[in-house]
Amino acid sequence: MSEKVAANEVTQREMIRIIGLFRKQGFKGNYLSFQHVVDEGATYFVVMGDENNGNQGLFKANLLTGEVAFQYMLDEDHVVSSK
Repeated sequence: MSEKVAANEVTQREMIRIIGLFRKQGFKGNYLSFQHVVDEGATYFVVMGDENNGNQGLFKANLLTGEVAFQYMLDEDHVVSSK
């Protein structure tokens, strides 16, 4: 496995901390994917799906600052690459 791929992986412990941050801020939904943002410390991209209608959104979460920022809705024109 290359170092770049390994750097993007998110540990189970990090996932639990990210989910806790989202819940603390009142977010509800299904957590579909987590990706570490390389070169940004404790920052992660998180894809969440709405439980009711299946819409998916991309969020950027920072564990150090406690910030969660909506990026955009995912659709056929806006997708998240796993590479």
